[in-house]
Amino acid sequence: MALNHSPRLAAIAVAVVLGIGCEVPAERNGAALIVDPSQIAAEIEGVVWAFHAADTARDAEGVIRLLWPDFTMLVDGSRRSYDEIATGSREFMASLDFFHTEWTDLQIIPIGSDAAIASLQFRDSIMTHMGDLIRTRGPTTFLWERRNGEWRLRFADADHYPIVP
Repeated sequence: MALNHSPRLAAIAVAVVLGIGCEVPAERNGAALIVDPSQIAAEIEGVVWAFHAADTARDAEGVIRLLWPDFTMLVDGSRRSYDEIATGSREFMASLDFFHTEWTDLQIIPIGSDAAIASLQFRDSIMTHMGDLIRTRGPTTFLWERRNGEWRLRFADADHYPIVP
C-alpha cells in the first residue's frame, strides 16, 4: 500500500479520528478487505512496547531492528536518516549507565491494513558514564508500517524539553 499523499488514506484517517464507522477498508491484491481497527491497534501496542523495552534496556540493535531501512525521524526539528539514527543510537546507548523512560497517553490510530499512527508523551531520566543526569519530557509520534506481515517504524517525530527540578 502506498503511503504517499493518498486521498483514500487521508479520508480513512479522518474517519477513524472522528469515530465514523468501526471498520477500515483496505485493499490487498486489488480485492477489498475489511480490517478490524482494534486488531491493528493491539498489534501496534505490542510493537510500541517492544520498542520501549529495547530503548530502556539500552539495546540499540533491538531499536534498529524495529526501523525500516527507509526510516526517517524529525528530532527536535532536525531531520535524520536511518543511517544517522542507527549510528546515533549505538553511540548514545553505549554512553549510558542508566536509561529510564515513562511513556503515557498512548493513542493509536489505524489508517489502513498496513499502517498506523501512535502518539505518546515521554519522560526520560538518563545517566551518562560521565555522571551527567539528563531529564527530558515531550511528545513522540510514530508511523508504523507493515510489510510482509512485519510492523516496523517508517517515520517518527520527537521533541525533547528539559525537566527543571
